Amino acid sequence: MEEKQEEKTAWRLATGARRFVIALLVGLGLLASPFISLARAQTQRPKEEEEQEEGEEQEEAKESAPAAQAQAPDPHAWKFSGDVRVRYERTTNQEQGDIPDRLEPRNRGVGRFRAGATKKFNDMIEFGARLTSGDPDDPNSTDVTFGDFADALTVSLDRLYIALNHRGAFLTGGKFANPFLTSELVWDGDVHPQGAGGSYTFSGLDKVTPKFTGLYFIVDESTIDPDSSMWGAQVDVPIRPSADWSIRLSGAYYDYTINSLIRADAGDIRGNRLTEDGRNYLSDFNLFDVVGLIDYRGFGARYPFRFHFDYVKNFGNADDEDGFGFDAFLGPQSSRGDLRYRYGYSQTYQDAVLAAFSHDNTTYATNYRQHTLTLDYLLYDKMQLNATYYIYKRLETDGPNDWITRLRLNALVSW
Repeated sequence: MEEKQEEKTAWRLATGARRFVIALLVGLGLLASPFISLARAQTQRPKEEEEQEEGEEQEEAKESAPAAQAQAPDPHAWKFSGDVRVRYERTTNQEQGDIPDRLEPRNRGVGRFRAGATKKFNDMIEFGARLTSGDPDDPNSTDVTFGDFADALTVSLDRLYIALNHRGAFLTGGKFANPFLTSELVWDGDVHPQGAGGSYTFSGLDKVTPKFTGLYFIVDESTIDPDSSMWGAQVDVPIRPSADWSIRLSGAYYDYTINSLIRADAGDIRGNRLTEDGRNYLSDFNLFDVVGLIDYRGFGARYPFRFHFDYVKNFGNADDEDGFGFDAFLGPQSSRGDLRYRYGYSQTYQDAVLAAFSHDNTTYATNYRQHTLTLDYLLYDKMQLNATYYIYKRLETDGPNDWITRLRLNALVSW
């Protein structure tokens, strides 16, 4: 019997010589058959049944193990994601009509397409890229306006990066998602820095997990003209004081060096003051930015509450101009039929933010006061309907300053 078990073990290991091993086992079985019969005769029937059941269970386990392994997802497989959004938008006081000194509303259809892929080569190294619609010369938007006699839509890369993760440390280079905790007061959601970034998250703490993030942002590089860049750093402290409360507080400093605007266009300036020759900004941009998130779940699963705030101050401006904003959300967006409500308010002085990278939700990127009302409805698991209404005007101006409204009706499908 011992010889048979040894030969069984050899059979499992020597899979390449399967036929030889099978023949050997048959021979051994014939030689050992008298001993096996004698052992069976001396064994009680209940014990034999138990051994048979045991053997069947082991065989079933062997057969099911490969199937379970086949069904387990490969952590290093390609992962694909994306979304498509169509929008109707109406903005007042935009187009010259038949009546002098009166601007008519602008109505337009807008589309957006995004499709990305990531690939993990091992537990540390990841590659990612994403295609988006929109003007490649406008980093603040992936939207395209329908029109232009049905011309084809432009698609370009807005992400292309390699990233490394190891025990709380993260490093990335290329063109990648913004690594900071932000709001659209300072950073538009479509802006993806290019350069290098990294972070380190401290683990093992009970209710506090601080994170330190750094970024070197290549704003502009030229063979002839001076280069422009930004160094940024942020301390982000998530706190979980109880089951109902989650808090994130962060402080960041962004030090821009903008040496030339020769290669910039109107979309890269968007309201900041310029020197008399128009070749540079009048202000330097050294931004101190405080961002916070407060989540409260004490109202129940149907009414989670979130408060998001941002305060920014430009120490590179002679007047130390600042801006602030907040958004309050009520309701979930996780299951079919969920409704979420939002009210937001924000305002900023003219050089409080670098308008090239702040939001483009309205026609003013800086020097404005703005109210925002939003309703989100999850029609299906992967389809969201949205209505957003902006009411805004200039914060400071010597001319007429009427309130402008913008209505957006969106349908979004994601995968």
